[in-house]
Amino acid sequence: MNIKHNQINITEENPFENCKLNRKKYADVLSNIVNSYTYGFVLRINNKWGTGKTTFVKMWEQYLNNEQI
Repeated sequence: MNIKHNQINITEENPFENCKLNRKKYADVLSNIVNSYTYGFVLRINNKWGTGKTTFVKMWEQYLNNEQI
C-alpha cells in the first residue's frame, strides 16, 4: 500500500501563501529564537509521520532566504 501526500506549492515570493495551517507564525517564532543565539544550537522538529514537518522546513527555508537571515 502506497501512501503519498500531495506537495504544497511553495512560492518563492511568499512561501506560506498556500499553507492552510497558519505555519508562518511558527516560522516567525523560530526565526527569532535562531537569531538570538550567537553560537548556534541544535533544533529538533518532532512529530508523527505525515504531519508536515518537511513541508514546514521547506517553507521556512524559503522564508529565511527571502529575509536573508
